[in-house]
Amino acid sequence: MLKHATKSYTKPLPLIMKKTLILLFTLLISIKSFACSCECKGDCSFSNISKGSEFVALVKVIEYSDFLNEKIDGYDGKMPLSMTVEIIEKYIGSEKRKKIKIWGDNGALCRPYIANFEIGKYYLIAPSKLTETTENGAKNDYDFFSCFTDYLSVDFDKKIAYGEYSKKENQVTLKDFDKEIKSIHLKKTEWFTNNIKKNFYKSDSISLYKILNSKDDFVKLNNGLIKTKQNKNKDFTDLKFKRNGKLKLTDTNIENWTETEHLGNWKWKYDNENHILTFYLNNELYSKFKVVSQERDYLLWNKDDKVYFYVIKLKRIKNN
Repeated sequence: MLKHATKSYTKPLPLIMKKTLILLFTLLISIKSFACSCECKGDCSFSNISKGSEFVALVKVIEYSDFLNEKIDGYDGKMPLSMTVEIIEKYIGSEKRKKIKIWGDNGALCRPYIANFEIGKYYLIAPSKLTETTENGAKNDYDFFSCFTDYLSVDFDKKIAYGEYSKKENQVTLKDFDKEIKSIHLKKTEWFTNNIKKNFYKSDSISLYKILNSKDDFVKLNNGLIKTKQNKNKDFTDLKFKRNGKLKLTDTNIENWTETEHLGNWKWKYDNENHILTFYLNNELYSKFKVVSQERDYLLWNKDDKVYFYVIKLKRIKNN
């Protein structure tokens, strides 16, 4: 008997990726068998997937937590359905828990089996957060998707991750991964921030938002309204980071929908090595901020649309 299944996502995938998934479920005869066959058009490597993920971390498997009642051919004993992992280092995301639960395949889902993960071993992960509670996972827990690479095994002693890191690389050092995942490319990008008092750059902390799916038609039509809603109906400021280091700042007052451009010669500089963003006004240092976290967020728009955000949280470096 053929069974078809669907899967909901909470992670924003890279916009250049287009996937065609054909899910075909049959009797599993091996633990290595997947519950679906996949065709992924685009870059489905861990490097690409993790850049669009809401949560990326280095974890250690603590235990198998839930088990299937049904026997899986090719596996001795009860097949684990979920595992509890300890977060060793968080690279991306707003997850606050030290331990999380990740759910696997039950023989009729498009997930890898949890038995593929060894207790006591380490992994780089970019999982999806579950949006509802079912018998195969609880809301706010996580799962993986078999049709692309969203985890890598890690030799913690050597500090190397193995697997399909990119189309050309099957391993990466944790040091290089940390540098790549945390690098921020600001040239020729547009961001916005809450700016109630028109002086966000004087604040001790700032959150900058970039719309990831800005080319979608509904986003283009509702750009200002989206920014207002994300800012809880407060005024906002647009920041355009130009290639030559110049910075254009424009305040939007939502009461009368007027825009005011900041005067003066504003410039920016970003230190990717130390994760420091510096603002200059008329060639003099104005303020300096340290990137303290990078996150992904989304905003529901109408019934079927979502606006995806890349969020950078900054903390002022004082005495500058």
